[in-house]
Amino acid sequence: MRIKFHLCFLFVLANFSAKAQSVSSVFVHFGFDKWELTASSKATLDSLTDSLDVADRIELHGHCDAIGANAYNDQLSAKRVQAVNKYLLSIGWEQQDIKVVKAHGENIPLNKNLSPEERSLNRRVEIKIINASDNKGKSLTEKLADPTLTTGTNIVLRNINFVGGMHQFLPESKPMLDELLEAMNTYPKLVIRIEGHICCNEYPGDGMDLETGINNLSEARAKAIRNYLLSYGIAQERIFYKGFGHSAPLYPSPEKNRRRKKTKPQG
Repeated sequence: MRIKFHLCFLFVLANFSAKAQSVSSVFVHFGFDKWELTASSKATLDSLTDSLDVADRIELHGHCDAIGANAYNDQLSAKRVQAVNKYLLSIGWEQQDIKVVKAHGENIPLNKNLSPEERSLNRRVEIKIINASDNKGKSLTEKLADPTLTTGTNIVLRNINFVGGMHQFLPESKPMLDELLEAMNTYPKLVIRIEGHICCNEYPGDGMDLETGINNLSEARAKAIRNYLLSYGIAQERIFYKGFGHSAPLYPSPEKNRRRKKTKPQG
């Protein structure tokens, strides 16, 4: 399930300066001696996929904890990395854009494997993003500085990531949130609507928010962005939000809504 956020600028005042950054790695974790992806892991991969630009490339690196024989752990880490690779292909990635698919067994731990908590961190696949912060797409700052930008223009918010299936921000989302906050502070007449979209669902309606059990994930995540701005003193009447589920796809064809056919910002 992919989540995409648009900003619809109801009143536009542009030309501010801020620096956008992006995630360099994301981790998917596994249970002991497991290689199957959980629903939460799939949601993490969906959220990551939707946050990236079509120009971005990734590497996949599979790992294990230190329990078991080396040869067995080599095979287990291979199954884990292949599970992630297979799922990414199923949601629209092309194999040529997944530059590395490599299993490392237990050879590159994040820690000393001394406790169950440490070992759980080592049971992982690391997704490394290549050129995520250097892609050719314009930053939010550049888009707002465009003199042709008009009221009602939609701009895609990239690099705002959430815990899989939830509306909690991941730490790497903060630079983009802060960039948006700076725009709102610099131009007190700027009014926006945050629009949440889900692409390519096989069922009607919105996705389920695992925190609440309610099928309003796109709305809950759009509201989370609004609440972030409110927490820093932005006036409530300047921020609107709406979750569209998958009722307003960017393209009429489902295939064109997959990751490798990602849209440009709408005008």
